[in-house]
Amino acid sequence: MPTRPLDPRLVRRSATVRRHLMWSVVLGTATAVLVIAVSWMVAGVVARRFEGQALVALPLGIAAAFVLRAVVAWLHSVVAERASVRVKAELRSEVVDDLLDPRRLGPRPESSRVIALLGPGMDAFDGYIGRFLPQLALAAIVPAAVIVVIAWVDLLSAVIIIVTLPLIGVFMALVGLLTRDKVQRRWAAMERLGRHFADVLDGLVVLKIFGRPQEKGLRETGDRHRQESMRALRLAFLSSLVLELFSTISVALVAVSVGLRVVEGNMELRPAMIVLLLAPEAYLPVRRVGTLFHDSTEGAEATMEILDLLDHERHEGTEPAPPGAVDLTVENLRVDYGDRGRPALQVDRFTVAPGEFVAVTGPSGGGKSTLLAVLLGMVQPDTGTVRVGDADLADLDITTWRERIAWVPQVPGLIDGTVRDNVMLGCAGVEDAVVEGVLRDVGLPLALDRPVREDASDLSAGERRRLGVARALLRVRETGAWLVLLDEPTAGLDAEHEAAVIATIRELGVTVLTVAHRPETIAAADRIVAIAPAWTEMCSLSVNQGSSRSTNGEHISVQGEVI
Repeated sequence: MPTRPLDPRLVRRSATVRRHLMWSVVLGTATAVLVIAVSWMVAGVVARRFEGQALVALPLGIAAAFVLRAVVAWLHSVVAERASVRVKAELRSEVVDDLLDPRRLGPRPESSRVIALLGPGMDAFDGYIGRFLPQLALAAIVPAAVIVVIAWVDLLSAVIIIVTLPLIGVFMALVGLLTRDKVQRRWAAMERLGRHFADVLDGLVVLKIFGRPQEKGLRETGDRHRQESMRALRLAFLSSLVLELFSTISVALVAVSVGLRVVEGNMELRPAMIVLLLAPEAYLPVRRVGTLFHDSTEGAEATMEILDLLDHERHEGTEPAPPGAVDLTVENLRVDYGDRGRPALQVDRFTVAPGEFVAVTGPSGGGKSTLLAVLLGMVQPDTGTVRVGDADLADLDITTWRERIAWVPQVPGLIDGTVRDNVMLGCAGVEDAVVEGVLRDVGLPLALDRPVREDASDLSAGERRRLGVARALLRVRETGAWLVLLDEPTAGLDAEHEAAVIATIRELGVTVLTVAHRPETIAAADRIVAIAPAWTEMCSLSVNQGSSRSTNGEHISVQGEVI
């Protein structure tokens, strides 16, 4: 739960919020002036009528002031609603751009979390940006101006207001402390509901096949969200009652003091009327802040979550990546995500020579995929370096570096379109004959215009993997990529297709680093780098007792890597 009503990061990041706050101050000042003017003129009308004087201009002035106050209130609401819409659009665009930014470092957030933030989280901005922040400006300007005028008219009434007004702030703080946990639980319940629903949709086919209905789980998760929402609403109503009670008592203290002095003849009617009319206006904006506080808590929580999502490190390197193959050296590398209790990856040193085919092996959870993420520049190591030739990877321009890489993840990503669109992803303008050639090389005789769904429901796991390898082949042949990173490229393939894929990759003649578990892929490598999990004893491993077999059947001496 945010400890401040307005996160400074939001003000620094959004020009719309800064303009909105400026307009809130201007319109709040105008509101304060009109409130004082109306009270002053109404008090004058009452006093003059008691004295039997004629009234001409004052009623017209009061009417004009009320009209102006209505116009200012309308402008305030229009400015606030437009600011809310623009801030939501800006932050949505910034989150999407940030997730697609090649310079972004760190793991990507869960899709369910992003959906919750960009959907229900952003919807809560209407209450936070559109109503709560403008009311904060009014609560800061109007009471101060009213107290100054009341002090000029009657110092005792001003002292009573100054003493009692902070009590509302104290009770608002207490309400905030009570609300914090409930809002956090409600937000957690909403995120849990979103994650549960997304997981159910992802595995719906498998769940139905195995007869695992999810109605009960979804109903229970939804009930928890409903219960937490009702608890927050119940507390909101009770806290509003408390704020109304204390503001009413405070105004009554001022009214009693003023009334007794008027009855005793120690105070004239006109200043007494000014004080009585202005006293409620001193408490009203603060009371409204307390009322709108509950409407804003979810928006403030979503704001903090979004700013935390956007607040991360980025690549700062500007040096162009080497256009041709060079040595790739990993030294004293350590990656710690901080929530595992142990390093996700720990490597002493190894070097991959240009044109070498290296297999990275080790048990699951040892950090093999994390190593590829570091080489791709998606994860920044906590310690150690990755050197590309004579340059540090951190000093390279990440965009040009990735242009030198062809990458096949464990689950290749697809887009809605055709086989041609998916193979040519990142390689526009390639002739169909070339695309057909890479598909033929990986043993995937699919028609180029065959439709492909994003969820790959119309492809088998092996076809999806070979399509990803074909995409990598095309990238090497058409864009000059000299480093191929593969994450279990032959998993799920039969022996025939596995042999075809391995042979095609070897024939590329580029540097290949592949995560492998299958013996056939490991045996085809020039060298093995074995990564042991950080909690086990570091080990050394070589191929064929210190040798590995090259494609021409010769044996190349390999030095075991200590990792």
